[in-house]
Amino acid sequence: MGDPIRQPSEDAVFRLRDVGLWYGNKHAISDITLDIPVNRVTALIGPSGCGKSSLLRCLNRMNDLIPSARVEGTVEYHGADIYAKSVDPVEVRRRVGMVFQKPNPFPKSIQDNVVFGAKVNGIKGDSREIAERALKQAALWDEVKNDLKMSGLELSGGQQQRLCIA
Repeated sequence: MGDPIRQPSEDAVFRLRDVGLWYGNKHAISDITLDIPVNRVTALIGPSGCGKSSLLRCLNRMNDLIPSARVEGTVEYHGADIYAKSVDPVEVRRRVGMVFQKPNPFPKSIQDNVVFGAKVNGIKGDSREIAERALKQAALWDEVKNDLKMSGLELSGGQQQRLCIA
């Protein structure tokens, strides 16, 4: 049986084929082939500086924001090549969110942090209902439901991460 990481997966949310990443003349990532399955936890493990975060940024085209960055190979999200010329990188980032190790909520209330994304995306409705639904999905509602006006910056690190997810 071959390397399980290289075996094709029928239900992959991401398929990476021969992905390479360059920052100017520096080759940061080389020849990555990987299927990331739907609804499964996938961990990238390695020493500092080996390219884990750079690879993750390839999944939502965040490297596009670095002028010297160049991605090679194919990155598919639900079967579509996210680096195709016709694909809007902003739309990719809307669909493929990222929460970084150090969360950065807005210096606003918990409710305003949650509702901001909904309003930017044209979602209308009662702010409290929008916040409640999103906070429940992020497993934070029970901890903050009586403090929605409190600043998101006052939450613990783990709570801030879940707030950013919401």
